[in-house]
Amino acid sequence: MSNLLSASGLVKRFPIQRGIFKRTVGHVNAVSDITFDIAPGETLGLVGESGCGKSTTARMLMRLIEPTAGSVTFNGVNLNSLSREEMRKMRKDIQIVFQDPYASLNPRMTIRQIIAEPLLVHGMSESDLDPRVDEIMELCGLAQEFGNRYPHEFSGGQRQRVGIARALITRPKLVVLDEPVSALDVSVQAQILNLLDDLKTKFDLSYLFVAHDLSVISHISDRVAVMYLGKIVEIGSRKDIFENAKHPYTQALLSAVPLADPDAERIRKTNRIVLSGEVPSPVDPPSGCRFRTRCWKAQSKCETEEPTLVAHGSLSTSCHYPN
Repeated sequence: MSNLLSASGLVKRFPIQRGIFKRTVGHVNAVSDITFDIAPGETLGLVGESGCGKSTTARMLMRLIEPTAGSVTFNGVNLNSLSREEMRKMRKDIQIVFQDPYASLNPRMTIRQIIAEPLLVHGMSESDLDPRVDEIMELCGLAQEFGNRYPHEFSGGQRQRVGIARALITRPKLVVLDEPVSALDVSVQAQILNLLDDLKTKFDLSYLFVAHDLSVISHISDRVAVMYLGKIVEIGSRKDIFENAKHPYTQALLSAVPLADPDAERIRKTNRIVLSGEVPSPVDPPSGCRFRTRCWKAQSKCETEEPTLVAHGSLSTSCHYPN
């Protein structure tokens, strides 16, 4: 089966400009040469610490941010070769749900207007809108009487349901979920995750699910890609990552996930991996392996040679000394 989306060699460097003439004095290396695929009907979880480049990657897939290098192919079409108008038409099939459900909704528009807007953008007549809007509101758990209210009248969870309804109203093939539950209470997170699972099955969707919480990733993802300082350091199936992770960074992330069993959590605390130091600056990342400044297994080779993703069965790891 061919992939629905393929990202190849994606790079994003943001210029640092100073002075009245805005001279470029350096670059922030937000994303550095990452490659991955998403198959039809698959959920790929993209996980890592804040500032590792997850959201930048998500926005490059949508061309909300233009990549410095690399390409994105969606359904056999190179998105980077499309004009602005062609890309606008393509967004009918690839939609995004943002992290902050309030900031992403127009406060001057009613809920019904917000959800219907993508259909108007893509040429549907106003007379045909109501059945589609009513259907998606019902599927997303929004009562019909909510349609004439405004975003400020809703809770965070309800606003995120509006964001999901707006993304799905065009019947996309791929939805990019940029930390869609990180701003919500834990009980509401579970409701939204279950909703996303149900909608994925009903509409045969593919997801790119961006998060920094591994417990959320384990609930919804089929495969998981782990990012550190702009690079993918490990990628594999959910089972591979959670039961057989080989990269020390992935192991450290997993050791920090709290367990529901108090006895197991006490044992976990005694074996928890605590990383030393801070995440290096993306302006001047370390030579060789980017994780070496915090890695307990780092050796001289790690300072001079940058590791590449090497397959270990169905798991690919970027480490000179995988466990």
